[in-house]
Amino acid sequence: MRLHSLALRDFRGVKDRIVRFRALGTTVVVGDNEVGKSSLVEAFGLVFELPDDSKSTRIRDIQPVGQDVGPEVTAELSLGGRELTYSKRWLKNRSTELTIVEPDGRRQSWTGREAHNEAERLFHENVDPVLWQTLMVSQGQSLVLPTPADAEPLITAVTAESGTPVDGASMPLVTAVEHEYLRYWTPRGKPTGDYARSAKAVSAAELAAAQALQAMEEVQSDIRRAERLNLDLSDVDTRLSDHLKSVEELRERKKATDEILLRRDSVRSRAETARARLENHTRTRLDRERLLDEVERFTKFEAELAARRADADLVAKTAAEMVQAAEAALAEVVELKDLRRTDVQAAERRVSDLMDRAELDRLLVQQTELVDVRARIAAAGTILDRIKVDDAIVAALEDARAAVVEARAALAAGVPEVSVRRLGAEPVELSGTGLDGEVPSELGFDEAAEVLVSGELVIGVPGQLEVTVRAGGEAATLRSRVDDAVRREKDLLKKAGVKDVAAARELLRKADTATAELNEARRTEKSLTAGGDPGERIAVLTARLGADEETDDAGGKQAAVEGVPGQMSLFEEFASPHDTLFDDFEMPEPEADDLAGAQRTLDSAREALAEAERLLSDAEFAVAQARKAADEDRSEAQNARARSELAGERLAAAAEALETARAVLDDDGVSAAETEAMAEVETVLDELTVVQGQADEAGADQVAGELTHALAVATRLQGERDTLRDALRTTEGRLEQSGRDGLATRRDLADLELAAVRAEHDSLARRAEAARRVYETLSRHRAEAQTKYSEPLQTRIESLGRSVYGPSFRVWLDDDLAVAERELDGVRLRVDALSTGAQEQLAIITRLAISHLVSTGEGSVPVIFDDALGWSDKARLRDMGALLGRAGDHGQIIILTCMPDRYEYVPKATFIKLDA
Repeated sequence: MRLHSLALRDFRGVKDRIVRFRALGTTVVVGDNEVGKSSLVEAFGLVFELPDDSKSTRIRDIQPVGQDVGPEVTAELSLGGRELTYSKRWLKNRSTELTIVEPDGRRQSWTGREAHNEAERLFHENVDPVLWQTLMVSQGQSLVLPTPADAEPLITAVTAESGTPVDGASMPLVTAVEHEYLRYWTPRGKPTGDYARSAKAVSAAELAAAQALQAMEEVQSDIRRAERLNLDLSDVDTRLSDHLKSVEELRERKKATDEILLRRDSVRSRAETARARLENHTRTRLDRERLLDEVERFTKFEAELAARRADADLVAKTAAEMVQAAEAALAEVVELKDLRRTDVQAAERRVSDLMDRAELDRLLVQQTELVDVRARIAAAGTILDRIKVDDAIVAALEDARAAVVEARAALAAGVPEVSVRRLGAEPVELSGTGLDGEVPSELGFDEAAEVLVSGELVIGVPGQLEVTVRAGGEAATLRSRVDDAVRREKDLLKKAGVKDVAAARELLRKADTATAELNEARRTEKSLTAGGDPGERIAVLTARLGADEETDDAGGKQAAVEGVPGQMSLFEEFASPHDTLFDDFEMPEPEADDLAGAQRTLDSAREALAEAERLLSDAEFAVAQARKAADEDRSEAQNARARSELAGERLAAAAEALETARAVLDDDGVSAAETEAMAEVETVLDELTVVQGQADEAGADQVAGELTHALAVATRLQGERDTLRDALRTTEGRLEQSGRDGLATRRDLADLELAAVRAEHDSLARRAEAARRVYETLSRHRAEAQTKYSEPLQTRIESLGRSVYGPSFRVWLDDDLAVAERELDGVRLRVDALSTGAQEQLAIITRLAISHLVSTGEGSVPVIFDDALGWSDKARLRDMGALLGRAGDHGQIIILTCMPDRYEYVPKATFIKLDA
């Protein structure tokens, strides 16, 4: 199919428009948003899909809002070798017209529903719907990769190219096998239908048979269980009767020993009471002894602490007196240090003044040297400013001189040299053009001239002879080279301001000398000014020395240094090192040892200050130690006083407690009460020993335990008997119920049902297994064939993609012939892992490959891209544009866009501009 033109009238926002497309090649339809680009694709789809009397809302949607008009579409296209003109108008004045021109030139026409039906028939006969939807990319769908496995024209094309038949006569068999397979199995290979239901029926029958058999086995088990329970119950009854007799005997023995146990308990209670009373009297005696000991101990401790308190008070008083003495000594040392610091400050000021004066003398000498150096810099700079020659100019002059010599040598070798000599009395005249050197106009007697002729030389003897010598064609070129070389040499000499190369070399030597002198002077200047501008330092020192002298001698004479410049720029005005700028500067020359003596005085003063500071440090340390000792002694005195007071309080408390205890019972009464309680305990313990012997002889302590154990055993036997009776009754009830249910009959019926169901299932299983094997065999062969017929499409995609991505581009297709993976530069990724731009480019390349494969068949359709290449960079747009241009050589490509810049690299594209 090829689309030649589309005409729209009253379609959405389009009033009246016709767009014509190239039948072979790339057509780019450009227009702003909402100008009606996408309406072209929509209109082409509607004209074949909906009749003119359709009530679909899609028709209502394309009618212009607020206008009572009928949308109209006219399409001109080629379809199945025929030329079609198809027009349709909906809603108002409905009409459908179809005109077909056959390949042999016959023309046929239809109108109304017949036209619609005929157009629909032709469209479905010649256009594969899957291929049409695959190659038509609507707006916003450019990222969707096609899955064209069901497009019959593509399958036909790849089959023809690969030579592997996949359809045709084999398809009915494949369909029949697949239908038979799906009767028994799901697409994932699980049982379904009658086969699955048969398997469930077998499982249910097996379960019923197993349950019937289990029921019969349970009856047999209940019979054996009932017999065993009867035997167990008889044995338990016998053992329980014998055990109850021994329980009665133990009860009689317990009654006989209870009296002995009661008497033993009474004696034991009196013994515990006597023992408690003895413990109380013993505790009272120990408390009385502790109180007596505390009173004696606290009395001695209180006397010792009083003596320590007196000693600590004396020591604290002595420490306070030592602190006062140390502080007085510290005050004297502080005063001495202040005096020594004053001496040091005075000596430092004297040394500083002397050093400033020495520094000022040094700076004045340095300033003089700096003025001389700057004069040398100015002189060298003046020389260099006058010299215009440098290494480049000298080299150029030497090259020009060599070029002149070389050109003249070539001229001498390439032109004739004429030698003329006058021999007689007749004059010989010379003239001409292109002569090298100065040629005389006339030769004297016996005079000769040698001339290189690059142009024309005329030798004449007036009235007798005229000889003309002309050089060849090469001579003019050689002469021109000589003239150019001479002219270039003269220009360079004029630019350098010299008469020849030797003079230029001499000027260059002078420039080098001046440059060396200038560099040396600048290094000296940099060295002299490394510490800053001497003038600024001179001004600072002068001002400071003047201020010091004013301070030392208020109202005296002015500062000795005056008029010293303070900025370096002022010195640049003086070119001579013999200026008299500092002639009026007067500064008294100090004695040679003044500074040394002042330094020695300063060192002595600093030593004295250091000694005073050492004495001060010792005094401060002594004061600190005295204060620390005084604080410790004072703290010790306070602690001794607190301990003494606490010991007195504890002594008073112990004495008060002793008096209180004696008021209750004196010391002798405490000892007597303890002795009496001890005798009572011994008496009761003797009685308890006699009673315990009687209890041991009668075994009173063991009877109660034996009776308790016997009662527990009787209870356990009774419970076991009751349990056996309940189990026996339950078992007998189940046996009675089983007899009424007819379990044997149920088991026989279940076995018959299971046999019938298994026979039916085995038959279905054989058919299902046969269908599965046939289906898997055909599927395996189809997969092998599919791998072969997918190769042409894969090869075509890779061929187109390598023109964009390079030779490392590869793709892999899935079972639906869709691109599943892409490899680039050795990196293999799934399609969904690629960037948005890469996915869009791959989708476009795939559609172009499909179009290329089907372009030669009758089932080909146009490739339509609506607003594609929106995620591609500049380089990719260039490569994709070239690819779209090449793809247009094999089929019809229609591009709808509002961004024409994306397709400026598409060669041979036809651009159609849509206006609003």
